[in-house]
Amino acid sequence: MTRRRGSHALVCTLTLLFAHAWPGQAQTDRPFYVGGELGAVFSPGVTVVGDSNDRASICDEFINPAYASVPGCTDLARGVGDSWSVPFGGTLGRLSSAVVGVRLLPMARVEAEYLARTSDYAENSPILAAAGVNADKLSNELFLAEEWLGIVSSTSLMGNVYLDIPDIIPDATPFVGFGVGIGWTKADYASVWSRSTDPADIATGRELPNAEEIARNLAGTSSSARATMKDTKFSYQLLAGFDYPLGDDVSMVVRGRWMAVGEFAGTIVWDPLRSHVPNLRQDRSEPVDGSMTTDDFSYASLSVGLKYHF
Repeated sequence: MTRRRGSHALVCTLTLLFAHAWPGQAQTDRPFYVGGELGAVFSPGVTVVGDSNDRASICDEFINPAYASVPGCTDLARGVGDSWSVPFGGTLGRLSSAVVGVRLLPMARVEAEYLARTSDYAENSPILAAAGVNADKLSNELFLAEEWLGIVSSTSLMGNVYLDIPDIIPDATPFVGFGVGIGWTKADYASVWSRSTDPADIATGRELPNAEEIARNLAGTSSSARATMKDTKFSYQLLAGFDYPLGDDVSMVVRGRWMAVGEFAGTIVWDPLRSHVPNLRQDRSEPVDGSMTTDDFSYASLSVGLKYHF
């Protein structure tokens, strides 16, 4: 009997606490809501790391017709992992959101959210190579080596869980939340690598018997590419803000978020590649492409919107 009384007292106490925790009866009677928001996005600096399945220029038949005599140029393995990186500064952007939610407990609710954000970096940045073949080229025969990051856009489907914290701000209800989901990201990207037009500046292949031929064929060549790279990644977000009632059915929401996105990886093709088709052989075999990756497409945002409760 004592145990039953104790359990009954605990249930009554929790019921009273929940009833007190939610300040408005009207929204308790309307557990469902839909809403929309608009806001500003801050995207921090991005470092893009590039790599490719290219071979050394002396293994390119268009540049060195005698490539087959060079050790390693006909091996099955391609590329030497001689990667490069390109830093870009942060930028601002815009965000829109649509939500459908339901209150499960007086202090807890869940929602499905559709997000769309756009960040326009619009920046050219020089290529950095700490060591290896690319570092040597940057120090002598390459007179231009830079890449461009344009518009980065993403759409996401998120499932969010919120805890409302009443009685902190008069007439408003602060909240904190966490969400997980999937995001589809696109990035406009371009790349230009150009060599000196003077064969005397070309250091590539100087140790080979036909060094002068290689220098003449390589001087003045350029590799360029532009692509809209796409990737799909798992995402999660941290959320905080407050709801302010404007009536029995409508409330204003102010929400800040940090969206973390998994590593983005996209593919790009240089066409032309060293001023010829993007292949290493004149029979169009051994096509060349590049992989551009970054883990910096996360962003922060602040948005304002309305919710309709029903």
